[in-house]
Amino acid sequence: MSRDERRPDVRVHHLDVFAREPGGGNPCPVVIGAEHWTDDEMRSLAAEFGEETAFVQYDPDGALRLRFFVPRHEMSMCVHATIAAVTVLVAAGDLAGGAAVVRTASGDCAVSWDEQTPPQVGVEQQEPRFGPPVDLAEALEPAAGLAPGDVDRSSPIRAVSVSRAKLIVPVRTAEAVHAARPDPERLWAICRQADTTGAYLYAPHPDGRPDHVVARQFPVDAGYPEDPATGVAAGALVVHLADLADRSARARAGAGPDGYRLDVDIDQGDAMGRPSRIRASAFTGADGRRRTTVSGRAVAQSKAQNGSE
Repeated sequence: MSRDERRPDVRVHHLDVFAREPGGGNPCPVVIGAEHWTDDEMRSLAAEFGEETAFVQYDPDGALRLRFFVPRHEMSMCVHATIAAVTVLVAAGDLAGGAAVVRTASGDCAVSWDEQTPPQVGVEQQEPRFGPPVDLAEALEPAAGLAPGDVDRSSPIRAVSVSRAKLIVPVRTAEAVHAARPDPERLWAICRQADTTGAYLYAPHPDGRPDHVVARQFPVDAGYPEDPATGVAAGALVVHLADLADRSARARAGAGPDGYRLDVDIDQGDAMGRPSRIRASAFTGADGRRRTTVSGRAVAQSKAQNGSE
């Protein structure tokens, strides 16, 4: 935790979320005590950090609200920042009972956590929305810095949203994903054309496990070129994969089960030197609605990492 001498009532906790090993994961500051800050003040602090930043606030009815800022704008939802904020609040005794509802700009989301230290936190997102398959492979390869033929034409490219839409891009190999060198302006133009907030490239993991993939996320105009771990995109990817598997099962059998469940481990951040692992699940709830949950842990950064005294 650090304190800003310019803002003595504000506490900032610096955490890494989804770390697969020390030094990995997505860094996230969590800001406590900024209830009366303006949007410009919150965006400015996120710009100082150069990272997605969570601001803990409370609505007049006492409900917990989280707001998320990147250096250039506010985001409606950020899963890794939600996990970081819940971890801080549980440690402080401000959240108890193992489950809560958090208000965000994308809607209320259910969160849960176990009793370990730090807790494993799960974040349920909104009901998924699927865009139609789009014929963008030829344009995406040069824009994403992929070689011709790297995009897997046997699987669809489409926008999928569980809060903020992501362009889901199948790539043939993990090596191609790691070697991608995007042209940001060209890639952003394609993402905007598809009405998405970033491109999520994914491929099977070299270990051959069907529930293990590698991925990279390139956000649109966020103030940094890439994320080490992206919970929103992970939720979109797992429900995309579950939907494809469900459609395939129905096509083979002429019918299908009333629902599905798929659990996937997603490795991200390797190309940035911040190895991460996200656990993402897609399932059909008791009410028949499709749901996604993304889970992981947040650990406090060392003083050397965050520069605090």
